[in-house]
Amino acid sequence: MTDPLPRLAATLRQALSHRRGDADPRLTRWATDPVGFVTTVLREHLWSRQQEIARSLVHQRRVAVPSCHGAGKSFLASRLVAWWVATRPADEVFVVTSAPTFAQVRAILWREIARAHARGRLPGTLSQTEWRIGRRLVGFGRKPADTDGTAFQGIHARHVLVVFDEACGIPKPLWDAAETLLTTPQARFLAIGNPDDPLSAFAGVCAEESGWCVLPIDAHATPDFTGEVVPKALAPLLVSRLWAEEMAARWGEGSALWQAKVRGRFPDVAADALLAPAVLERARRAALLPGLPIELGVDVARFGPDASVIAVRRGAVGRIVGVHHGLDIPGLAAAVRTAMAETTATAIKVDEIGLGAGLVDVLRASGLPVTGINVARAAQASDRFVNRRAELWWRLRERAEAGDLDLPDDDSLIAEMARLRWGLDGRGRIALEAKAAARAELGRSPDRADALLLAFADADRPVAAWNAW
Repeated sequence: MTDPLPRLAATLRQALSHRRGDADPRLTRWATDPVGFVTTVLREHLWSRQQEIARSLVHQRRVAVPSCHGAGKSFLASRLVAWWVATRPADEVFVVTSAPTFAQVRAILWREIARAHARGRLPGTLSQTEWRIGRRLVGFGRKPADTDGTAFQGIHARHVLVVFDEACGIPKPLWDAAETLLTTPQARFLAIGNPDDPLSAFAGVCAEESGWCVLPIDAHATPDFTGEVVPKALAPLLVSRLWAEEMAARWGEGSALWQAKVRGRFPDVAADALLAPAVLERARRAALLPGLPIELGVDVARFGPDASVIAVRRGAVGRIVGVHHGLDIPGLAAAVRTAMAETTATAIKVDEIGLGAGLVDVLRASGLPVTGINVARAAQASDRFVNRRAELWWRLRERAEAGDLDLPDDDSLIAEMARLRWGLDGRGRIALEAKAAARAELGRSPDRADALLLAFADADRPVAAWNAW
């Protein structure tokens, strides 16, 4: 039987050292070796690019990681937080983490930090977003107001680590606030996230001559592409070659989403893009309250890979509630009736061009409140817009730019909306590029975007003054 006295004595010594603020001698040996800490103390694996990023924090004060999807961003950030706190004296260390929303702070990064803390039996205790050693607060996760330039005041420690997770969604004032924490030579700043918005503060620190150490992660450099050997349990958690191929087919190689999510690059800003990446990302991150009216939009599939899509609009909140392949008109009518009952919608708007006209007839015969919309017809403000389609999309753009649009976390929808292009005709009226161009690039019709547009089609608001744009 093992003698419990040595273990008890070690526990008491550890508790006493924590009270004095000393670091645990078992862990201090890893203070300049984050990879050794993760592999030995936490008994976990970092693949090669993660190792390079981890080691960069030893000597680089500011490290930015624009990353593809599924490369283990939050996992790596959480393990570096654990390494930082556990290997330094409690009275000299502090970690500040932030993300675009408090839900991301708590449910993503700090959930992973808690797992690392438990695996390594690390010192102190964790709450949902705080780490304490004895009575000392040594780390927290916060989501301050976007414009709060004083967000992190009052934090003083020799070894400060700032971590911005999903960094592309964090506004400039919070970057400036975080910089005030880097007053000692030992302080570090790690920013990591998908490079969705080329106009973001994150894009600024990832630019050449920014002074930051920039270490991007391209899906093409991850283990499934390179053949790097990783543990069997890890391989399914990383981005796969199959997923990248599927996204190439869905989004189109060269699209903004492909560049950001697959190649880990900031997309180009197209001068003729109807909806800027920053606007779409803000709408995707919005957390607006559902309201009235509640209305459905239905885009009817024509053939092949296209889908019949049902969208719902609840005030400023738009969601996709049905994607159907191969349904005939009676089948689609039944799906619309079900969606209407489930969402309590009070109106249905259908693209009545082509097959949509038949759906309008069937729904109308059933006594449902359906309206057929022909987006090829003249605009209400025909002196400003070439047709109704351009007018409706411009109004939705205005809503999005005003922060009055909440979109789902739906990459296919975002890709379709990001693909929209506009220009002026010979009379100076706003026109949208023909859908055929989007179909050629996407390999399918932009059904989700069209259904969402129809859901908001009766959201009549005054069109902005002609010279406002």
